[in-house]
Formats: sequence, C-alpha cells, structure tokens
Amino acid sequence: MKILVTGATGFIGAAVARKLSALGHEITALSRSEAAAAKLRAAGLTPVPGDFTDPASLAAPAADVDAIVSTASIGQVEGSPAAFTRDRDAVAAMAASLGGSGKPLIFTSGSAIFGVFTKGEASPTIFDEDHPVPLPASVFAPAEAEVPAPFIAGFGGAMAPRAATELAVQNAAGIRGIAIRPGLVYGGGDGYDVLNLISLAKARGAAPHLGAGGVRQGYVHIDDLVELYILALDRAPAGAMLHAVTDEVALGDLAAAVSRLVGAGGKTEALSLMEMFARGGGGGVSLSVNKRLASDKTRRLLDWTPIRHDLLEDVEHGSYAGS
Repeated sequence: MKILVTGATGFIGAAVARKLSALGHEITALSRSEAAAAKLRAAGLTPVPGDFTDPASLAAPAADVDAIVSTASIGQVEGSPAAFTRDRDAVAAMAASLGGSGKPLIFTSGSAIFGVFTKGEASPTIFDEDHPVPLPASVFAPAEAEVPAPFIAGFGGAMAPRAATELAVQNAAGIRGIAIRPGLVYGGGDGYDVLNLISLAKARGAAPHLGAGGVRQGYVHIDDLVELYILALDRAPAGAMLHAVTDEVALGDLAAAVSRLVGAGGKTEALSLMEMFARGGGGGVSLSVNKRLASDKTRRLLDWTPIRHDLLEDVEHGSYAGS
C-alpha cells in the first residue's frame, strides 16, 4: 500500500513509518522544507509538500494514498485548546480527501483524554475504550484535588476538541476511521515524558513527582505500540477505539528510577501541582495527572499481545543509559 504518515519525524511517527516501510509499503510523509525532505529521504521515506498546520495543503497528499496514519499533533506541541482545535481541522481535511473510498485513516489521540487530577495519589477509575469523553470537570478535577481554575479551564478546553476529533474520525462516512490512545510511550532511549523527566532530574539533582508520587499512568513500549498500528491498519473495523497500554506505573517509582539513572541515588522531590508546572510547564503537568486506561477490548479485538512490561528497568538500566 501507499501510506501517508503525518509526524513521520517524531518519536511515534518515525517508528511506525520505519516498520511499514520494512513491511514493503510505500511511505509518503509531509515536508514543510527541503531540510525536512532530506531527513525523510535519508530515512527511506518519500517526502510530499504539506503542512499539518495548513489543512488546505493536506488535500492532495491525502487523496493520493491508500491509507493515512496521522501521528502529528499541534496540540501536543503547543498545549493550548486552540492548538487541539487545529488538529481537528487537519484531520477533517484528510478525511474529506479520502471521500467515500473506504480507505483507513488512523488518528493518534492520547491517554490525557482520561487525565484525572489528584494531590499525588492514584485516582480510582480505570477507563475502558467505550467510556464517554470528554470527562466533565467534576471528574477530571474533583474538588478535593484543589486544582486551580486556570488549569481546569485549560485542560478541559484542550480535551474537548481532542474528543471531538476522535468522534469525527470514528463516525466519518465512507472511510475506515480508527482512533488510538497511546499511554506513556517509552523505548529506544526516546520518548516525551521520560526524556522530560530526565531533563528535570538533571537540572535539579533529583527527579520530581506530584505529592506522594502515587499518580498512576498506563504505559506502552514503542515496539508494542507500532505493532498495534500495523494490526489496526490490517483489520480494525470502522469506528474502532483502541487503547495502547500494557501496564501502569506510579510516577514516584518512575522518578526514582530516573534519579538513579542520572546518579542521584534514587532521591526524588515531592512538589505541588503549581511547582510541577513552574518546573516543567505543560510537561510538568503531564507528569502530574493520572492517566489510567484499560486495553482489554483492544487486545481481544485485534489479538494484540504486548510483551514489554519493563519501563522502570529500561529507564534505569536499558536504552536510556547515557541520556
């Protein structure tokens, strides 16, 4: 197949594109500049002019392929409600270009859509693939968590368009729309939250965590996540919602592993939500929110059998050595 991958230079997109290419598919990837095009060609991909921030530029690349795997996210980079709305517009443009072809379009969402604030303890609910979104503020920011009003407005404002994008993809007429919600993605010495936590630990001599460190997040190794994309392209039905999580980790345990990695002897620093934000911005908040997802239905639907459960081991003794 000829497959368009958006975000093909990012952590998830690059891994998916490499695997699809190795399986014999022709992979095209959006390129905003010649420098980006050269990087894509060096990776064995075919660059095509296009900019995820400009929906009009996506029509031609999307219409010229047999499938689309979208891993790009303006919202993840910028973090604002408006940025997540722009993700929705980009995905809508690609879906429209596929028309009534029946071709697959995979949208990469995220586990933050089930983010729940606490003061540092695990939240009580693990959300399955069918749970309604977006979560109301009373659920993602319960009164006892004492979340500042600007955080509630910003988080809720970002997740509402993210939920709308998921729903639009699932319900898109004439295509096989699929959404995937990855948990905390790790592996290969790369990633988002793990590298952010390593950076914070190096800057202050200890990795931080919210409160007592009991916040829990689902995680998935990049290789297992890529396998889920392959299975989804092959046989996920139209409207499928898939959860890419293997297991859970307490963020205090992850912070301790990171501190040992950077030579801080497992020392961690307990902070408030405002302090986590001051240290790491949106990334600090991401490391402070429970993201608890169940993947049982996904595993049964696609016979997905993730095998890597070694987040803490990989961080402390594996692929992140030298980070």
